[in-house]
Amino acid sequence: MKKIIFIATLFFSVTILAQTDELKTLDKTYDLSSAPSQKDLEKVNTALASLDGMVNSLSPEQKNKYNFYKGTQSLLDIVVVAMNNPSNKTAISNALNYSKLITAADYFDKVIDFEKELAKKEHSEGINKDIVPFLKPLITQKAFELNSSSNFKEASDFFYLAYRFDRKDGSNLENASILALQSQDYKKAEKLYEEYLNSEYLKNGVIYYATNKATDKEENFPTTKARINATTIGTHEKPRDEKVSLKKPNIYKIYANLVANSGDVEKAKKVYKEAKEFNPDDLELLTEEANLYYNSDDLTTYSKLVKELIEKDPTNATLQYKIGYLAIANDGKLVEEINNSLDNRAKYDALVAKRKESFTKALPYFEKAYALDQANADYKTTLKATYEVIGMKDKADKL
Repeated sequence: MKKIIFIATLFFSVTILAQTDELKTLDKTYDLSSAPSQKDLEKVNTALASLDGMVNSLSPEQKNKYNFYKGTQSLLDIVVVAMNNPSNKTAISNALNYSKLITAADYFDKVIDFEKELAKKEHSEGINKDIVPFLKPLITQKAFELNSSSNFKEASDFFYLAYRFDRKDGSNLENASILALQSQDYKKAEKLYEEYLNSEYLKNGVIYYATNKATDKEENFPTTKARINATTIGTHEKPRDEKVSLKKPNIYKIYANLVANSGDVEKAKKVYKEAKEFNPDDLELLTEEANLYYNSDDLTTYSKLVKELIEKDPTNATLQYKIGYLAIANDGKLVEEINNSLDNRAKYDALVAKRKESFTKALPYFEKAYALDQANADYKTTLKATYEVIGMKDKADKL
């Protein structure tokens, strides 16, 4: 296992007098070619516990150190197991506690954000060069294991963890999004797909492909360097690059449907509009958008969208039926009004005429739907009822 060194600068408060903190510094070097001892862990925990209640009193630089070592503290149990049991994959996998790992990621994000504009990267370099290369392979390995055992929800969590530790590798965010959807955790999937849509990876990422000579199957590589190594030693050939942004139409489509499913109608309308810019001819997307307006009782917009769909797909029986049904959508209420107007002949006649008019508007669409799909019993029943309402008994009898 690669030798990893954490230079741990641990603070602890001795006394607090007149709002002035006396901080003592304990320098400790962990040579992680061997595991930290229990005594070392106790020192770390004691030193940091003494600071937990006085974080707001620390200077920005001290708080940055505190955040780094709070993040490191969350990882020490994993480090101990990995160092003591380097070949025991089960023990290492069991030591990867999601709660502790996400805590570490949160603290490290604070450190990286604080140091991003500083010339001297006191701790973020250690995170990116030492800690992430140590942790990320362990986390992704567990994510793939969980996925292989069909534990999609937890697999999504661990792929997202891998992304949190290394945001340059957006493939893990993509995997987390897909698996959240597969686990039917739609709320989480919506959140992840939104993050994926706004990620630098989707905007500017590149997938590095090459064909495995032994299997004749195309495989992807995390970096160009990894692919160059494979083609140099001769295991792979035919390298090619693909922009991740090519996936944007499908990602927008999935995200739009997730937002609609969540019940946020106004947000869904906005997202569908954006999604259509990338998928102007995707009939499934356009149908889902139309359904959104129908379910929110905006029948005017629904009618407009369905007519646009018919123009794009004139031989679609379902679309023809839907646009016809719009004309008689309120037939139940109309029939109720007619039945309640039996003692008012003028009103009764007017309502019957209105009903006949609505079915007359629907007729050409129902005829087209049935002509396109005569095996559909619903289309046949509706068309027959339409003929009867508008007085075309001879055609009704032929069905």
